[in-house]
Amino acid sequence: MYSKTIPAMLAIITVAYLCALPHAHARSTQGYGRMDRILAALKTSPMEPSAALAVEHGTTHPLEKRQIYDTSCKGAYDRALFNDLEHVCDDCYNLYRTSYVASACRSNCYSN
Repeated sequence: MYSKTIPAMLAIITVAYLCALPHAHARSTQGYGRMDRILAALKTSPMEPSAALAVEHGTTHPLEKRQIYDTSCKGAYDRALFNDLEHVCDDCYNLYRTSYVASACRSNCYSN
């Protein structure tokens, strides 16, 4: 009895896992998407970084510092504070390993 049910259960779990895998994502904030596009543009083309940023945005204006982070954050820009908050959110994600923890931590300018 158990010899037939265990492989069937493993097969069902494997199929469910493979169906859910394309929809899994680790980070979903806007800043990471922009940063990934910028880094990809820098890796694929040997142009200068400012030119890669212009290609990504479609203009010749440089990327503002705040555009890498969550756009809901207003007020004084403090790179050290943002860096510390990023590390806290990364630690929470590494602890729980669920995508909504990473995005919820960064949402509403790290107020969660």
